[in-house]
Amino acid sequence: MLNILVPTDFSDLSKVAIRYAIDMAKKMNGKVTLLHVIDIAQHAASMRLRLSSLIDEMVKIAHEDFEGLLVEVNKMNKGGKPVKHAIEQGASFVDAVAKFAKSNKSDLIVMGTHGASGLKKVVMGSNTASMLEASSVPVLAIPANATFKKLKSVVYASDLLNIQKEFKLILGVISSEKPVIHIIHIAADRDAALVAEEKIDKVVTKSGYKNVLVRVIVNQKAVPPISDYVTKIKVDMLTMFPHKHTFFQKLMKPSVTKQLSFLNNSPLLAFKSK
Repeated sequence: MLNILVPTDFSDLSKVAIRYAIDMAKKMNGKVTLLHVIDIAQHAASMRLRLSSLIDEMVKIAHEDFEGLLVEVNKMNKGGKPVKHAIEQGASFVDAVAKFAKSNKSDLIVMGTHGASGLKKVVMGSNTASMLEASSVPVLAIPANATFKKLKSVVYASDLLNIQKEFKLILGVISSEKPVIHIIHIAADRDAALVAEEKIDKVVTKSGYKNVLVRVIVNQKAVPPISDYVTKIKVDMLTMFPHKHTFFQKLMKPSVTKQLSFLNNSPLLAFKSK
């Protein structure tokens, strides 16, 4: 059973993520927990003397907001497993969500993010961006216009450093849907491309998963060809493994993962590399 955690600030954007998570849970035999984090550090500096009473008030307001939200959630969730909810306090949103995800044994964190339309670039929410590269639990970033549908086509953008382990993790989350997985790698030259193709083929064969297409592209930059490919095939989900000080970061800064999350309108599934 897929255990999905959805942090919420009760905004319209977070409701998009909630609806996506609920529909995903129905399709993949999962369950959903909603989490609201009260950021203590945000108010501590200027409100030290009144911090305790302020937090009490914020908790009260959060409970009231959840009452309204759960009315909407129950309408979305007809036929699904009951949706749970919780309120946590913490000095860091990312740390609070990560701690709760661990104790709750979450398999996936689903969060909303701002997308890009045409030439208009809207930087994704900082909380989602931070979770993408910090969480030990996979994070699925949902664009503002996304709705869950059957996963027919998934792109796995790989630098090949840990491809065998990474491909296994991806299959653990999405293989029940049996999508076509497009493994895409950006190679510096033709010789590197031939080596990459051979390595990918071995991993795919060992996995036993049949629905795979391999695409190795010779290019000096990672973002444009990956974004072009994702847009061309109308992918249902893009998956990546953010690394520190590796191939992707050397090609472009800020990280490729953060850029791709708003350069395309597909959900982005990010696993933290270890």
